[in-house]
Amino acid sequence: MRKLVLSAALAVSAGALVMGAIALAEGGPTRSEYASRLEKICKPRAEATARTMDGVRGDVKGHRLEAAAAKFERAGRIFRSTVAAITVVPRPSEDRTTLAKWFRYLKRQEGYLTEIAKALRGGEAIKAQHLTAAFIRSGNRANDVSLDFDFDYCRFKFSRFS
Repeated sequence: MRKLVLSAALAVSAGALVMGAIALAEGGPTRSEYASRLEKICKPRAEATARTMDGVRGDVKGHRLEAAAAKFERAGRIFRSTVAAITVVPRPSEDRTTLAKWFRYLKRQEGYLTEIAKALRGGEAIKAQHLTAAFIRSGNRANDVSLDFDFDYCRFKFSRFS
């Protein structure tokens, strides 16, 4: 089973490298092509995140911190896999600097999701609230950086996490 997973991962990575090389040779995709590709990746994952996080606010208010932590962990895994999937998509050459900044904010958000889950597991609801505020700020900054792309599902919306 591990060999199969490893083989699949290597095949996906090789395919991404080939696609990246082709895109570089052609100057990369347009901004709208790029956004369209990313939206196709983000949409099912954003919807899965919303389903996963359903009721998390009530869990925290009801002091069901273990249940809330599990939801944040699942959301973190979805978020991490989304970022990994969109990272390999060839980027428009004129937007590489902007997108690099956007991905830095997304990576920061990944870390916050992990830290929120740890805080909840440790019974530290107040710390989790502070980390959630930082998570939201980072998401809003990511949105500010990526305004030109007209993202919908790749755009940070806190409502998916509450």
